[in-house]
Amino acid sequence: MLRTLLTALLTRCRRLPRWFRFISGACAVLVLIGLTTFGLIWHHYASLAATFDMAALTRGQNETLIKGAKGEPIGSASDIEREIVTLNDVPITLVQAIIATEDARFFSHPGFDFVGLSRAALKNFTSRGIRQGGSTITQQLARNAFGLQGRSYERKLTEIFLSMRIEREYTKEQILTHYLNRIYLGTGCSGVGAAARCYFGKDVHDISLVESATLAGIIKAPVAFSPITQPALAKQKRDLTLQRMAETGSITEAEATAARALPVVIRHDKNRVRTGYMLAAARAEFQRLGFKPGNPPEMSMTLRLDWQHRLDVLVRQHLDTVAPKDKDLQGAVIVLDNNTGAIVAMQGGRDFTTSPFNRALEGVRPPGTAFLPLVYAAALTAQPDVTDAPQIDGPLDNKQAMIGGLTGTLGEWGAADGEPIAYTGGTITPMESLLENRTAATVRLSYQVGLDPLRSALNRCGFTTPLRTEAAFTLGQSPLRLIEIARAFTAIANDGRQCAAPHLLLTPIIRSTEVFSPAAVAHVRDTLITGMERPEYRKPLIAHGLANKSIAGYGGITYDRTDAWFIGSDRSLTCLVWIGHDKDIPISAKTTAATAALPLWASVFAMVTEGKPKGWDAKDPASQLLVTPPRALFVEGESRVIPVTPVSSVVLGNDPYQSTSAPGGAPVAIPIPQSDPVPKAIPVRR
Repeated sequence: MLRTLLTALLTRCRRLPRWFRFISGACAVLVLIGLTTFGLIWHHYASLAATFDMAALTRGQNETLIKGAKGEPIGSASDIEREIVTLNDVPITLVQAIIATEDARFFSHPGFDFVGLSRAALKNFTSRGIRQGGSTITQQLARNAFGLQGRSYERKLTEIFLSMRIEREYTKEQILTHYLNRIYLGTGCSGVGAAARCYFGKDVHDISLVESATLAGIIKAPVAFSPITQPALAKQKRDLTLQRMAETGSITEAEATAARALPVVIRHDKNRVRTGYMLAAARAEFQRLGFKPGNPPEMSMTLRLDWQHRLDVLVRQHLDTVAPKDKDLQGAVIVLDNNTGAIVAMQGGRDFTTSPFNRALEGVRPPGTAFLPLVYAAALTAQPDVTDAPQIDGPLDNKQAMIGGLTGTLGEWGAADGEPIAYTGGTITPMESLLENRTAATVRLSYQVGLDPLRSALNRCGFTTPLRTEAAFTLGQSPLRLIEIARAFTAIANDGRQCAAPHLLLTPIIRSTEVFSPAAVAHVRDTLITGMERPEYRKPLIAHGLANKSIAGYGGITYDRTDAWFIGSDRSLTCLVWIGHDKDIPISAKTTAATAALPLWASVFAMVTEGKPKGWDAKDPASQLLVTPPRALFVEGESRVIPVTPVSSVVLGNDPYQSTSAPGGAPVAIPIPQSDPVPKAIPVRR
């Protein structure tokens, strides 16, 4: 039957005029050639589009994407500012403005707009060159993500086929989200999140209709239409955007007219990025490690974005509580993993916008009496037999320490509750001295161990700033980097071994060496655990659910009260908090570690441990170490009384300011017969 039909068809064709048969055949051949050519072209560019890595949509060309510890996109490792947003973060007016100006048929086309391409092709033909591209939002995304540069038909075809592939593999909402995070908007900003902060000083969620139209209007030429350098042109483009929004029905004519009457208001600040300290530190480490943008394509941080956002708020709120009128007061927070050295939380100051200097990683400040746990760990490591040796509990000639000068009596300033120290006139063990922040006893111990051996033991911590030559270094009068202090304290939590080098990016880890002996660290750590029972520490610990946890913590201040510190740890993490000024300005006349630093430390430690710190059990009960008079503290329904150990019968000589009687100038006691009266306690104020 088929043969019959073909025969009939050929018979009819033979009856047609020859010229008609010739033209028809030629047309058929041309159609066949055209279809074949079209098929080959389609296959070539479809195959070419299939070779591109779609993961490039989430990172920039020649960029490395930085992600948080939970996989949250943070930004680019390059200097381009990018603040990742979701579609829910973006106001509907901004979405409408961009679609109205860039791709009115975005939700209906398959990746390319045939009407727009036809119009652009006609324009290019009449102008004898490529003048218009007719690009859709998807095409712009493909061009931006895959670095399709230049003006050629080959590049355009590649862009179209990539756009169709993107449309097949992603939803319109996903495509729009990628576009909003990638589009370059000038002034070093990629994405609408960074641009909103740069131009308007706002989170993108909070920008107005006028601001949305301004951003959409500068997309085609963000440098030429910059609202910072070209406000008149930016306003002109903004008004055209408002007109297009009215034409597409996104807003009413009345709304467009009212918006056009408003000026372009810019609050420019290129550092207004929500992840400021976090991203800036990651970029610095990325460069320090010798990586190049784009290789590797992405890296993960040790920091969590949600913790970083909470830290921003916690630090500002705490500083406003400590000194409501002092906007120059700063704070820094570091939380380290005791083993790996991963920085799991970090805050470099009050506000990255006004002060981008990262005090946590770059800051250098004197630790004051917060340095004492490291001093005692080093002393017990260098000379283990001083662990239980009695020390004189009395004032000291300042020539032995050189704190703030050479004359006078060394005062006790490190007490956690800020009360003047009343010397017992007897002896005190090194661990009791550590517990009470005793400065005079610490200096005596340092002379007994030897300043040079003690300094050498401390230098094993890897401090990059030198310790002072006189005994003042034992009282924290040598400025040190905050991150190095935090790392040194991990040795107390880690049986004498420091954590690996602190880091923000996940890279191979080399374990560090032992800096203190495990036995020395055990004594110091148990003392710090006991110290957390002090009444003045209870309120913030109770407030954050840490009161019944076995945590090793220690607070301290500088003698002039310019810096307040609190450092504490459990088995897993070590947290350091510093409060102070960038210059040597006292925080207040009554500043203590318990009031200035501990409340912030407690809130941060509760956050990073989620209320379940991996603590220790102290070996020695508080009654064996605490030597302060018993005091009852009523706080939130809890009453605690700290008992006292008996004062030793060994007393100071007749001269309580006795300074040098031993070789090497070490301060010693001059025992007197027991029948002589015991000197009264001598309160010494600085």
